[in-house]
Amino acid sequence: WIALLILIVVVSAAIISKLFVRSRIPEQGWFADPPRAATTLSVVGTMTAVLLAFVIFFSLQSYQHARDGASVEAVAVTELHDVADVLEGHSGRALHGGLICYSRAVISDEWPAMSAGKSSEVVLAWVETMGRDFEGIEPTSAKQEAAYAQWFDQQAQRREGRRARLAQATASVPPPLWFVLGVGAWAVIAYMCLQADRREGRLIQAAPIGLVATLVTSGLLVVFLLDHPYADWSGSIQPT
Repeated sequence: WIALLILIVVVSAAIISKLFVRSRIPEQGWFADPPRAATTLSVVGTMTAVLLAFVIFFSLQSYQHARDGASVEAVAVTELHDVADVLEGHSGRALHGGLICYSRAVISDEWPAMSAGKSSEVVLAWVETMGRDFEGIEPTSAKQEAAYAQWFDQQAQRREGRRARLAQATASVPPPLWFVLGVGAWAVIAYMCLQADRREGRLIQAAPIGLVATLVTSGLLVVFLLDHPYADWSGSIQPT
């Protein structure tokens, strides 16, 4: 609802600004050569649209990497649980408990921390605990030796999945790029306001700038949401 509120406020402000300019400009407008002014707007608009499309694509890739990392980690934890079944005895039970506590710590502690771009010391502590528990295991059969070797492979998968997940917890779109996007959006809307024409009706003047402001603002909101994949919004990545 916050994104919807921002969209409504920006679009309303753009429309009101153009109608205000329309009420103050001369009858013939401020541009002596309207076609040349329209060409300038096309250039500015095209550059902004291309840049925005590129950033959306980049943010979507970052979002997908975050989701893939979480999926890889979850599957690896499930496989580790099956491997611990084969190891049996006290060591197997200890690894089971460590995996359960690790998963709970990821869900309840690290996931909220990632929304602020941080990781969890609790999760890291359980990783170290499982490492110590595994060091005390001595395989007694060929089946357990195979499970022992498989543990290393699945631990590597879990570690890489977590690393990929945490890597996307921080914003991937740098501030200078946000600045350029903001300048481009402002330039398009401001230039459209300067092209106000008193000879046209208010509705005809409001519709184009309203549509452009809607598209530009929606694009910027999409970039922001994709750049924060673990934040609390309807499409964010959940620990499921």
